[in-house]
Amino acid sequence: MARRESPKVRSRARALSKNDRITRLPDGVIHHIFSFIDTRSIVRSSLLSQSWRNTWKSHPHLNFEIGPSPDQASSSNFSKFAHRFLSKRDDVTELSTIDFRSNSITLQLLRKIVIYAMSHRTRNLKIVFLGDKQTRRGGFDSSLFRSRYLEHLVLSIDFGLKISPSLTWDFPALTTLTIKRVTFTLQLPNGDASRSIDLFSGFPNLKTLALDGCTLYNIDTFIIKSNELESLSLICINQSCEFVVAAPKLSSFTYNGIARFSLATKDLCSLKSVNFQTIYHRSIQGQPMFIELLINTFQQLCKAKSLTLNLDAVKLLSKFPELRERRNCPFTSLQSLTLVSRHRLPKSLTAFASVFDYFSRSSPALKVHIDLNPKPLQFRY
Repeated sequence: MARRESPKVRSRARALSKNDRITRLPDGVIHHIFSFIDTRSIVRSSLLSQSWRNTWKSHPHLNFEIGPSPDQASSSNFSKFAHRFLSKRDDVTELSTIDFRSNSITLQLLRKIVIYAMSHRTRNLKIVFLGDKQTRRGGFDSSLFRSRYLEHLVLSIDFGLKISPSLTWDFPALTTLTIKRVTFTLQLPNGDASRSIDLFSGFPNLKTLALDGCTLYNIDTFIIKSNELESLSLICINQSCEFVVAAPKLSSFTYNGIARFSLATKDLCSLKSVNFQTIYHRSIQGQPMFIELLINTFQQLCKAKSLTLNLDAVKLLSKFPELRERRNCPFTSLQSLTLVSRHRLPKSLTAFASVFDYFSRSSPALKVHIDLNPKPLQFRY
């Protein structure tokens, strides 16, 4: 037989309910609390209070996350949950952020998330694939990426973007863009078309651009043109093309990748710091073209005040002194030269003395630093 509650107990329960401060919190405060937890937990929290039953439908920050190593069943359930959540969410409410992190992203779900973000005035969009192994996903229609409201975009996922010479992404409000592990494939309407691509001229407010681990396929010229761009990072790009950069406000340039790097620039009048790290291998030891490419790159970046080189870049410069000394060092205003190495330096740096002298002759006030514990080049998502 069920035990009956006394009038005194019921009265106390009603009093506690009236003094329930959490239930009576304003929606703005509740949404702020929800912004620290994932979307599944937000939906589950609707069971805690009658007044919270539909609060999740209007939450402006969506945090979908699964992993790092879910089984097949949980991955499938996660995909179903994401589909159902987006279909039941209040479409009238403005959506500020979508943070989607998973090691199981189907193209169908990815397409739905992108379309949803582009059509709901989303200002911050992050799509991050957590898996280490490539999944070799199929192509994705890049024309879906169009928004007048998006300010920050992170794509870290190994899928292909099909692009054409006439394609220009339209993101007038975008200020930061990070693209990692994406393969750009240029599709030509005919064999005689130009193999150059300019994706970023439709980003009038872009200030920070980072390409990390991307592949550029069937492209001869990759154009980066932006009047407001201040920071540009090209990390481990799989490419055989020429980069053309036109950015009058660019102050920071970072490159980390193969020695075969060709750069042409225009209007880099605000450049302050350059971080250039390359890979030296015995296979390029007898090929002077690589040092010529390196010196030509330095010529394009000659207005920098601070230069950071890794040990491999200095080795490359030291191997062909006759080519290096053929022209004066293009850096004429260097104030700082930093040598970085994650490995033990050689016992003697006399082999590199001529390289340091090469830079100091053009910049008499140059100070040389050695950093044996450099921070890895990475980006916060």
